[in-house]
Amino acid sequence: MIHIKRNICLVAVSCTLLAGIPLQGVAQTGRTAKVQATQNHKITVSGTVLDKTTNDPLIGVSVVVKGVANAGTITDMDGKFTLKLPYAEAPLVFSYLGYQPQEIVPGAKKELTVLLQEDTKALQEVVVVGYTKQRKETMIGSVATITTKDLTQSPTANINNALAGRLPGLIVNQYAGGEPGVDQSELFIRGKATYGNQSAIVIVDGIERDMSYLAPDEIETFTILKDASATAAYGIRGANGVIVITTKRGKAAEKATVNLKASIGINQPIGFPEYLGSADYATLYNEARLNDAKMTGADISSLNLFSQQAIDNFRRAKGDNSDGLGYDWDYYDFAFKPGLQEDVSLSIRGGTDKVRYYVLANYFSQGGNYKYSNAGEYDSQTKFTRYNFRSNIDININRYLSTRLDLGARITDRNAPGTTAGRLMTICATQPPYLPILVEENAHPQNEEYIQQNPRGMLYGDNIYRYNLLGELSRTGYLNEKNTYLNGSFAMNLDMEFLTKGLKAEVMFSYDASEGRWINRKLDTYKDGYREYPKYATFMPIEGSDAYMAGGHYTGAYKTGNKYDIDQTIGNGFSHNASDGRTYIQARLDYNRLFSNRHEVTAMLLANRGNRTVNNELAYHSQGITGRFAYYYNQKYLMEFNFGYNGSENFAAGHRVGFFPAVAVGWYISNEKFFSPLTDVVSKLKLKASVGQVGNDQIGGDVRFIYLGTVSTTNDYVYGNYSKTSGERVNEVANPNVGWEVSTKQNYGFELGLFNKLEIQGDWYHDVRDHIFVRNNNIPAYVGMTTVPMVNVGKMKSWGFDGSLEYRDRIGQVNITGRGTFTYANNEILRNGDALNKYPWMNSVGQKIYQKFGWEAVGLFESQEEIDRSPIQFSEGNHSRLRPGDIKYRDLNGDGVIDDYDKMPIGFCDIPEITYGFGGAIEWKGFDVSIFFQGTARVSLFEEGSTIVPFSSGYKNNDGFLRGVMENRWTVDNPDPNARYPRTIRPSDALDNNNTKKSSFWVRNAAFLRLKNAEIGYTFPKRWMEKMAIQNLRLYVSGVNLLTWAPDVHLFDPDLGSGDGRKYPPTRVFNVGLNINF
Repeated sequence: MIHIKRNICLVAVSCTLLAGIPLQGVAQTGRTAKVQATQNHKITVSGTVLDKTTNDPLIGVSVVVKGVANAGTITDMDGKFTLKLPYAEAPLVFSYLGYQPQEIVPGAKKELTVLLQEDTKALQEVVVVGYTKQRKETMIGSVATITTKDLTQSPTANINNALAGRLPGLIVNQYAGGEPGVDQSELFIRGKATYGNQSAIVIVDGIERDMSYLAPDEIETFTILKDASATAAYGIRGANGVIVITTKRGKAAEKATVNLKASIGINQPIGFPEYLGSADYATLYNEARLNDAKMTGADISSLNLFSQQAIDNFRRAKGDNSDGLGYDWDYYDFAFKPGLQEDVSLSIRGGTDKVRYYVLANYFSQGGNYKYSNAGEYDSQTKFTRYNFRSNIDININRYLSTRLDLGARITDRNAPGTTAGRLMTICATQPPYLPILVEENAHPQNEEYIQQNPRGMLYGDNIYRYNLLGELSRTGYLNEKNTYLNGSFAMNLDMEFLTKGLKAEVMFSYDASEGRWINRKLDTYKDGYREYPKYATFMPIEGSDAYMAGGHYTGAYKTGNKYDIDQTIGNGFSHNASDGRTYIQARLDYNRLFSNRHEVTAMLLANRGNRTVNNELAYHSQGITGRFAYYYNQKYLMEFNFGYNGSENFAAGHRVGFFPAVAVGWYISNEKFFSPLTDVVSKLKLKASVGQVGNDQIGGDVRFIYLGTVSTTNDYVYGNYSKTSGERVNEVANPNVGWEVSTKQNYGFELGLFNKLEIQGDWYHDVRDHIFVRNNNIPAYVGMTTVPMVNVGKMKSWGFDGSLEYRDRIGQVNITGRGTFTYANNEILRNGDALNKYPWMNSVGQKIYQKFGWEAVGLFESQEEIDRSPIQFSEGNHSRLRPGDIKYRDLNGDGVIDDYDKMPIGFCDIPEITYGFGGAIEWKGFDVSIFFQGTARVSLFEEGSTIVPFSSGYKNNDGFLRGVMENRWTVDNPDPNARYPRTIRPSDALDNNNTKKSSFWVRNAAFLRLKNAEIGYTFPKRWMEKMAIQNLRLYVSGVNLLTWAPDVHLFDPDLGSGDGRKYPPTRVFNVGLNINF
């Protein structure tokens, strides 16, 4: 069905495009007849075309008589032109690449001065807010906007990843890692202020849609709405903020503009830690074993240690044992390589005063970074490809009636190996470097059959190191996911000027659909007890892995490392993703009128209804009414009232409808007469304030119809002191009293301009979120509820400040621009339904959402005497194993025992409280240089896992060791009580290990500053390009994620949000491209 609808939409778009051609021809024919009728009244007009901002002359501006063939000219080196007109009322069209076109009727004037405004500046003067557009001059809500120019500086498959630091109030993290196709960043507007669903609502061209895989080149503006005045109109989920995206549309011009953008680059994972080589690993392994023997009293001479000769050989070895000195692998170097990245966009933009169109096709490919992905039977390289198509058409049917038809389509294609990035990173992080990847073939007769059965080589594996890095890369098969998205909308607009001036109406209908499928050709695993093994064959020496501790070539017999001596057949699976269909209809009335040249009144009333069906299940419905009224007096005193009146099916009757009002006021002080003497210095000063409420009906936890209970089967039903082995029990407890989560927002801001060059704006906000959906955890377990009911008892407050700074200037022939953003977002839990704990420091109330709890470390033990007089740490058994160099904890409650009652808030949350970005650009003649930095502060992560404290689980598969840990650890020879890492742990300390507890000792300041983008470009002179019928040609080179400064995170990339090194890291990209217009 979706395929049929897609074809219908494509045919409709094609027909409309074709229909535009004769409309343009008819329009031009009419104008030509008018010209021919007045050929005897020709006049000559001269003039100068200037940049509106700098007053500099513009060279090569196209000046044409509208509707007259071959009647035109271009401006000279001084921006001047002279042109003969067929009649005084003949309209002139001025167009210049990168500027808004302008149409002027000279009339009786024979000398013109024309000011053209840059496209980006014109776009920034209008903000899309509350389902409508508003002039920035009268805007008093808290909003922030960027244009496509900012987005295209970061070539990425997902535009979320290009937004970090770009907008004040927008917090971006890439905790998912950098693997192609699954590297989507999370976005939060003004931080996290609730439990459950915390994401902002995304509006694309007036309709709630997913923005993840939009092509940056199809986006005109990207705006975030932050306060109640800006978001109240969206009602449902407006509490989390609103992201508003507009896509590009056609422009009336004498001829269409064809734009081709193409770039190719290299991407490379960054932030790999440096692990120990075999020699250093062997040294630390011996140290840990000796520590263990001293503790247990074992005979040191009986220990199986690395010999000094083997350690010396490892230090001189090539690494692959071709020299017989042993293996010394760098697993990251073995597994990863640079990948290829491509991005190509072709767009056509143009039209007449009757029909305007914008059509785009985009191809983006992000190649993977795995080596040996084609060494097996199938190519298992991770790769992500995205195809985008967009067609936006506007038609003026007559003076009053117009229509628009928008179609957007996306296809994403992701390929990945049958393994996971997490497993590959774990192998790289924990496998000792002295073990082989492929066991050496030798002449031992017992190995002959194994060698013949495995022509691609015999993979190493044993009961501890069960997975093989090469096997995971080349023998686990592959996965392929393909998703198709279709977005279509149709709108009719009626100018109702015949009733009253300024009144307009619009009716819009949209249909969106998506579907996807998986091809699963991966090799499964099998379990033997608690151990999981791969189904490719692995081999090991009969003597075990210890055969490699001495180095050299192994000449003995092999045995299988799992139950297979030959690789098994990969699977053959096929499945569908959920099909998702959405319909949306809205009707809107707009009123905008200026009375007596000083009283401006605007109003909007909108009604909408949405319907969503997933896999033909029970449909989701939403509906609401939105209103807005604004009054601006003489562009000085500004007032707005907004409301959303929304219904939600999630709640019982009596709670389904929510009313969310907001009011805002502003004072444009710099427009006052008394302020005029200061305007040369303070060119702009505006104060604004807003207060209002917005709602959220997203309960979270996949709970729907909370007023209806559910029943499920259980094998462990508890009630009082009785237990049943099976039966039916209540699952989700019905609660007919649950209603809307309500956010009461306040915002106070200013906009300040200095010298007409520097603009500063800032907003302080305060948000109290009440009736938050949480589980009622006060109900005891003996009641028998496996799932406690959802209730409206949560309450939080959040507050902060965000602002931006923009600078524009021209010094001689040099254009200088600069921009900076800053966001501070904090929060506090006021009520969450949890019972209070015995000690106040254990309570989550009064803390930040997702605050980490752990023990407070007070350094390392310096002596046995200090250990003996310290509180018992966790248990008598654990305390008896403590030695100098172990972590010491604070006894908060003073009871002489370190236990769970001593846990307290430690560090900051993993969502930064402070984010910022700053950068600038310089343009001189045809050259341009731009840079952009992005950073975070007041954010923490835990360094944890066996890569930090190896041998800590008692199993050898936790034997990885980082060089940074080795160089700054406590040792007998370096008993530094302030060492960054404790002593090397002993395998016998596996139970209740003291040094791996979650504590402040392992908290790291994850603040960082990153050179996010740098770009150098050159635009060729127009006089060179005209000979080739090219309007504009720019070549550029760029880089992404070039440098990172993280003073307290030395081992991994700080933007991953974790310190165990088991995520696919972000990538650095070097790019070269061109941008050409015809």
